[in-house]
Amino acid sequence: MSNIINNIQNFLNTHYEHQTVAFLMEHIPPTISEGDYFLVDNISDLDNIHNDNPYNLIVSSPLLNDFKNINRSLIKIHSSLRQGGIFIGKVETLNHRKSRIASSHNIFWYKVIIVYEFFFKRVLPKLFGFRYIFQRFGIMNHRILSKCEALGRLRYNGFEILDLKETDKYLYFITFKNSKPSTEKPYDGILIKIPKVGKDGRTIYCYKLRTMHPYANFLHDYILNNHQIDSEGKVVGDFRIPGWGKFLRKTWLDEMPQLFNILKGDIFFIGLRPLSREFLALYPEDWRKERMKIKPGFVPPYYADCPKSFEKIIESEKRYYEAWKKHPVKTNFFYFWKVVFNFITGRTRTG
Repeated sequence: MSNIINNIQNFLNTHYEHQTVAFLMEHIPPTISEGDYFLVDNISDLDNIHNDNPYNLIVSSPLLNDFKNINRSLIKIHSSLRQGGIFIGKVETLNHRKSRIASSHNIFWYKVIIVYEFFFKRVLPKLFGFRYIFQRFGIMNHRILSKCEALGRLRYNGFEILDLKETDKYLYFITFKNSKPSTEKPYDGILIKIPKVGKDGRTIYCYKLRTMHPYANFLHDYILNNHQIDSEGKVVGDFRIPGWGKFLRKTWLDEMPQLFNILKGDIFFIGLRPLSREFLALYPEDWRKERMKIKPGFVPPYYADCPKSFEKIIESEKRYYEAWKKHPVKTNFFYFWKVVFNFITGRTRTG
């Protein structure tokens, strides 16, 4: 047993930063035995992983960024692990990459490189047609991954995040096989459809411009379980939202495609905001059931009231709901102009 543990520790000492080895060793199954683990020394080793006798532990030396086909490789690793088996790896996140470029270039070339990579390595490969070309001809050997996309891909492929450690160079992850890979479509395009709860609890799909990093939809419950909600009902330290996403939200440009949902009859122009099932589950059960009795709306009432806490948001919604039941047209007229005033004066912000 000690020889096996020593073998794994020597592998980590060779391929991982020294300050992370002790942290990673804490998660090595103490009952690990010969033939019960697989150490990925280079990308080609992934071809030698088998699932005839599933492993309890797989440790990857290559960066997640360098996997030839990330999802396909993760599925192969997933199928080669026992239920609850550990997968350990590392990724160079977008922020790590920016820091590395900034340390070796002056400010002018740093900005040139960042703008070039944004359009030609992050946006272009996600457009229809270009996605196939980039994959077919292997143009991108090193994929640029945000922290959100890296963790989202892991969860998308059936891994639960057990622990994380971030250094100046990489993000190290410890995951375990928890579920089957998802069949849900990841949010990685420019225009996306997001499932929300509509009238009577039915699922509607709201159109939006994507403001989060790709695969963010697979981190929603993880974020709610591991991050705090601020006084305005927003996630504190939400790493899923990049700077350009915050700009789209602040200017409401990301919401404009929902006008098509109004034409379809899914939502009203003014009304209670359509929520995901995960976020709706945070609401009190009695109010959750009541708010599903009417269609949600494009412009929610709390843009008029500007509440400062999650409880105040619920109070705002209830106040609108009671007024709407008595005088729907008058109520919507009043709320519309109050939202317009708040938007002009800068009191209202979205997100």
